[in-house]
Amino acid sequence: MSFLKQWKKEFVELLKSPIIISENGLILKLEYKNEHNEWHRNPEISPAFIWYYGNGNIYCESYLVNGMQHRLEGPAFIEYYENSNVSYESYWVNGEEHRLDGPACISYYENGNIRCKEYWVNYKKHKLEGPACIGYYENGNIHYKKYYVNDKMHKLEGPANIGYRETGEIFYEEYYINGRQKIIKI
Repeated sequence: MSFLKQWKKEFVELLKSPIIISENGLILKLEYKNEHNEWHRNPEISPAFIWYYGNGNIYCESYLVNGMQHRLEGPAFIEYYENSNVSYESYWVNGEEHRLDGPACISYYENGNIRCKEYWVNYKKHKLEGPACIGYYENGNIHYKKYYVNDKMHKLEGPANIGYRETGEIFYEEYYINGRQKIIKI
């Protein structure tokens, strides 16, 4: 596609009006769709859809390209609590959960503290250095750590699944190599 044709296509997309779904005078949803009725919007412009709570605060927003979640600069899906604090965010590239420079999925408690972080590469839980999943208690203490390589629980030296009490002491350990459980210590 020539530069001029691409520019015209993107310019037309900028001018496109959203589909607005409202009830009793309140906007519930703003959606952008392509000619195939798929959610679609250039992620550099705005989300492909935004849904709202009845109080007018945003419930969730998603960046999609031709029906697939996709965004290179920031999370492709963001969900909010009714008080506007972020509840959950996930990073997607071409329809797959994926992020190389940090966790691909992060969930939060309503007070803003992190509930869980997960590292995904090409839609697989994966992290070579450190745990791929870390859960936290609401007070910020670690609840669990899970080590994954290519979507299989795995750690050569030490436990691959560790559970902690809220006080910080370990209350279970599980050892895995390539997804196969070896030992459980409680």
